Amino acid sequence: MKKTVYFLGAGFSADAGGPIQNQIIQFILDEDFTIKFIDREDILQAKEEFILFIKDTLQIDKKLWDSIALEDIFTPIDRSLSNGKSFKNFDVKELSNKREKFHLLMGAAIKYGVDYRKKNSEYIDNFAVYINKIAKERLIDQKDQIAIITTNWDIILDNSLNELVKEYSQQEEQKKSKKLAVVDYCCYISSLDKHDDLIKPGLLALGRDGYNIKYLKLHGSMNWLHCPSCQRMYVKFGEKTMLSPPPPCNHCFTNMKIPKTDNAIKLKSNLLLPTFLKDLSNIQIQLVWQNAGIELSEASKVVFIGYSLPQADFEIRQLLSRCIPNHAEVEVLCYPKDSNGNEKSEFDKAKDIKWYKTFFGKRIKSDDNIIFKTVPDYVSSL
Repeated sequence: MKKTVYFLGAGFSADAGGPIQNQIIQFILDEDFTIKFIDREDILQAKEEFILFIKDTLQIDKKLWDSIALEDIFTPIDRSLSNGKSFKNFDVKELSNKREKFHLLMGAAIKYGVDYRKKNSEYIDNFAVYINKIAKERLIDQKDQIAIITTNWDIILDNSLNELVKEYSQQEEQKKSKKLAVVDYCCYISSLDKHDDLIKPGLLALGRDGYNIKYLKLHGSMNWLHCPSCQRMYVKFGEKTMLSPPPPCNHCFTNMKIPKTDNAIKLKSNLLLPTFLKDLSNIQIQLVWQNAGIELSEASKVVFIGYSLPQADFEIRQLLSRCIPNHAEVEVLCYPKDSNGNEKSEFDKAKDIKWYKTFFGKRIKSDDNIIFKTVPDYVSSL
């Protein structure tokens, strides 16, 4: 059986407004960012503290701020927290609070890029239609032919896929059928909205003779919240729940009788931030990574879209190296323009080809497997 796994990096959402990593700080520093979040005191305070941290704590000159690697901000913080040590003039508690604020700020930067810069995301809707069409074939041939893995936090594709599976599920419900289709995050999830009966595990959908679309988000998602007590993962489509006031865990309130006001059951966002010390201890994130390895090991073809294979992602590089079979074919979509907006020269293209072939080796069957197109152009060719 042939199976294609699509691996999506930040470049996949870039044409829809999503920032690639080196744009996140630029977005935060943008004056328009402050205007858009003028009614969010918590986000603006986080921005102010972020700037002061770069300026005073890290002692970086203002003209270099938009060139800072986020790993150089979060890795020192994470190492200090993991060792229980102070960092400069911040004790462990202050450092932990500051990290939480910066965590919120990262989510706000994504929202700013996607929601406020008004880019066209139609190509993502079209990609969702293509993925749904292939996944839906399982209703006929019972074959597991497709999966998506991503490092992205944004929920543009999530929402597009959810609209398609929801339409199918509602049509089946009108026919008095128990068939169900779901976006399958490949971990244990609960619905944040208790009135939403369509957020169900993928295995339940298959058990009802329906289908699932496997979408594995290695670095977490803006619409995921987890309970620090029972470790349940709560999901809500159409809303960046990490930017909202944290609700309590209904399961812990009902089953454990823990008061809703207790911080022990306040739901938290679990984005994996850009750091060399990524915390993979969350049980749901572990399941996502484990299942991502399984999907890659079953692939006959892996297509990378908008993912530059950075050295900082050494956990992902290890996952790819370990799990992609030697007989699998690797295809890579590369952005066709350079940093100045000009078409890449043959020399630059050769550098890109060498970069990927050095890592994937013979799994890139020929130079033609490195495709120089924009993501919208590539999607329109599917």
